[in-house]
Amino acid sequence: MQSQPKMRCIHRACLAAAFSCALTACEYEWKEDASSGELYKAPAAVAQAGGGEQPKEQKQEPPPNVQPVLAPGKDMSGQAAMPPKVKKLNLAELRDSGKLTVTANFMGGDLGQAFDERDDTLAKSEGHNPFKLTFEFAEQHTIKAVRVLSTYSDYGWALQPDQGERLFVDTIIDGEWSTIAWPDGFKVKRLTVEVLRKYRDNYVHLNEVEIYE
Repeated sequence: MQSQPKMRCIHRACLAAAFSCALTACEYEWKEDASSGELYKAPAAVAQAGGGEQPKEQKQEPPPNVQPVLAPGKDMSGQAAMPPKVKKLNLAELRDSGKLTVTANFMGGDLGQAFDERDDTLAKSEGHNPFKLTFEFAEQHTIKAVRVLSTYSDYGWALQPDQGERLFVDTIIDGEWSTIAWPDGFKVKRLTVEVLRKYRDNYVHLNEVEIYE
């Protein structure tokens, strides 16, 4: 007769151990109700199991499509006339003879197609906008005009002499030539031309750059 309470205690211990194993596997937090001796789920565990209000997932908005712009300078949009008695430099010939070095802000493609004296060929900037070309002459030249042609989008462009004022033209229609000119000319050994594609993507299509003295 005295062994029965002992067995009940062992039975209760087994049940407690079973509950402990089950709770660990389910990863719920259980607590004992002091009034009834029953087990219940804590509010935190109910929410974790899907019974409570879940935090709302915030919608990720795509970043705005910001189109690049040219750096500021003097607007030359209304001055497109070519000065009289000018001579176009053969840039390809000057480069081949070592009298001109041309560099760009991208690698790849045929850069020479931007000054091969053919407007049906082009150099593409491979995602760089604006497309920058720097012409560095071995000897000083008196430059009187620079002319640019770009296609596949309206475009703007800028001109920076090595020791002169930065000049730009804001908007030119796709496929039209644009000229920046100085009747008196200015002496230069280094000249940077930037062409900005206005619409769609950042692949600038530069058909031709012409430099006149």
